[in-house]
Amino acid sequence: MTRLRAAHAFFAERGVQVVALETAGDNAVYAWDDAGTAHAFEHVQVFPDAVFEALPPRAIVDAVTAALDRLDPGAVVINSYSAPDAQAALLWCRRNRRVAVCLMESKADDADRTAAREWVKARLVRQFDAALAGGTPQVAYLRQLGFPTEAAFLTCDAVDNDFFHLGAEAARDAPEAVRHLPGLHSPEPFFLASNRFVARKNLDRLLRAYARYRQRAAAPWRLVMLGDGDQRDALERIVADDDIDGVTFAGFRQIAELPAYYGLASAFVHTALVEQWGLVVNEALAAGLPVIVSERVGSATDLVRDGETGYTFDPTDLDALADRLVQVAAMSAEARARMGQRGQTVVEGWSPEQFARGMWEAVSAGRARSGRGPSLALRAILTAMWGLSREVGSYYAIPE
Repeated sequence: MTRLRAAHAFFAERGVQVVALETAGDNAVYAWDDAGTAHAFEHVQVFPDAVFEALPPRAIVDAVTAALDRLDPGAVVINSYSAPDAQAALLWCRRNRRVAVCLMESKADDADRTAAREWVKARLVRQFDAALAGGTPQVAYLRQLGFPTEAAFLTCDAVDNDFFHLGAEAARDAPEAVRHLPGLHSPEPFFLASNRFVARKNLDRLLRAYARYRQRAAAPWRLVMLGDGDQRDALERIVADDDIDGVTFAGFRQIAELPAYYGLASAFVHTALVEQWGLVVNEALAAGLPVIVSERVGSATDLVRDGETGYTFDPTDLDALADRLVQVAAMSAEARARMGQRGQTVVEGWSPEQFARGMWEAVSAGRARSGRGPSLALRAILTAMWGLSREVGSYYAIPE
């Protein structure tokens, strides 16, 4: 909601209303608590009591279309292109000659690409009038799909930098106030990792690289792992079977607790094999941490500057990751602090305010292209896709 609040404020200053249209009140991926706070902007939920992944695509399409008919917006900023609600919104914009802006996180190396799927995807993406992309890799992929890069703007990937910066500083100023949280019981330095425990996050390699690091370090740092998921049992078995000391599984933490972990950590590590962006990197940089980030993470291109804000590595190379852990742990506290400060400066360019400005620029640029109706290819593709699946959980025929 941070980005929406920023967009609401930015657009309101220019006499334009922002309405948030949400398809479902819950999802099967994240267990975030409902913040329960009132919003300054209008917030409409199409299926307030439903889990998104369990809904039939055709029901989503019909309900989202009806909601847009009622709201009748001049422009729709659409979260990606691969889900039925996004596609319904795109088709509505084309039929009604309204501006359609794609929030684009995909990059070329996210998945194995086939000519047929890329052909379909290109014809979907080109029906948007403008795009608000995560960063440099996302703009490059738009260009590869035939989208005009002069209609692509930055950035859709931002967090509340002040929240993480101020919360981390508060934890550093009063560490005893957060020692009750799992993994924060000790003043010893530690690496922090925050992920869903799924295969693509590459956490088994993180544990094995960490074990190699411990063998090389005279006074090894701990490793605190935030998150949960279907890989947790397997990861705990690796720790037990390989007798890896120093690892704490702190579980899934709500957002209010996260700044304390960033504040007391000494460095952040993110090892994903596939990651379109990785907002946890934004969070860590905003909190002033040096970061060690897989070169396959989307944010690494723009946010991780080797030797300045952190380091990148090949996520399939255990020794390369162990080397980075050794390298950062060997830095002085002062050197790590300087690196963290440079990271905070860099991530200021990926702020909610920049999201709002980019959204304004994208909507403005999209007006020149918005007079098109839906192409025959778009209608044929969507008709076929909407008839293939009974629920969203099995819908994604086109990997992002």
